[in-house]
Amino acid sequence: MRFAIHLGYRYTPEVLKLAKQIGCTDVIGHGPPAPSIGIEDTGSEVWAVEDLVKMKRQVEAHDLRLEVLEHCPPINKVMLNLDGRDEQLENFCKSVENVAEAGIHTINASSAEWVNWGLVATTSEDEIRGGATSRGFDYGLIRDIPLSEYGVVSEERTWENLSYLVKGVVTTLEATGVRLAFHPCDPPISPTQGFARPLRSTETFDRLLDIEPATDKIGLNFCQGCFAEMGEDIPTAIRHFGERGRIFFAHFRDVRGAVPRFTEVMHDDGPTDMFRAMRTYYDVGFEGPMRPDHGANLEGAEGGTMAKIFAIGYMRGLAESVEKNR
Repeated sequence: MRFAIHLGYRYTPEVLKLAKQIGCTDVIGHGPPAPSIGIEDTGSEVWAVEDLVKMKRQVEAHDLRLEVLEHCPPINKVMLNLDGRDEQLENFCKSVENVAEAGIHTINASSAEWVNWGLVATTSEDEIRGGATSRGFDYGLIRDIPLSEYGVVSEERTWENLSYLVKGVVTTLEATGVRLAFHPCDPPISPTQGFARPLRSTETFDRLLDIEPATDKIGLNFCQGCFAEMGEDIPTAIRHFGERGRIFFAHFRDVRGAVPRFTEVMHDDGPTDMFRAMRTYYDVGFEGPMRPDHGANLEGAEGGTMAKIFAIGYMRGLAESVEKNR
């Protein structure tokens, strides 16, 4: 199993050394900019090849792999059907070509990146084991918050725009070999701030994959936490998408409860059978990177980092157990 931590824009030696020290084989980053290595935000919607190559070389210099960018070039005009969406889709396809030239295999799209996630996805800091705190969510507290400048964006309109994106990029994905992953809406409940949240169940992901059923270049950033928030059985969901080869990378986490009210918990302290989940990834032949996601606020200034380190150690232990019992 390939384990990773999430860099975001932080391509620093300190973060990369830590990833290697705790047993990661991969990191999952964002696309440009990356200020820590001199890649500034140019305002361009097209990711430059030289920037992507520089990011990849920075990672490889620390004996790690960068094959997934949990991020994508702008798609807001595409997904909201705004003026300039055709040009933005063309730019998106140019970026995909550049991603392929840089030797990166997967990028990640959101169907609702314009939603203010910090405003609508966390409604409390809940106390969990030992007095640590973690994200809590209660839909009743954000159900009626004011609409954004875009007003109401309906379910039907959102699916039309999502289809336009998938159909518009699939030829480029096939030509380059790059894969486009989609993360579930988090929280998986609709609407939020007037926006429909389409990817909120196994059935809605099946609908996404059926937009272009002949391609294998559209798939999932399989977030266990989000599927737990949906109330889905995690091993069953892993098997459903993994047997089709549509899990491109994974987030390993758990929650207590489900929509409309849940709390994120430590990786070993939730209701999901995490050993069975890990075993199912092996059973379906999953070969992408897997990373811990979010994480509790543990004691001390470095509590967030310690939570990720704990998670990687727990995940490596589960994987070793699976491997030795196969």
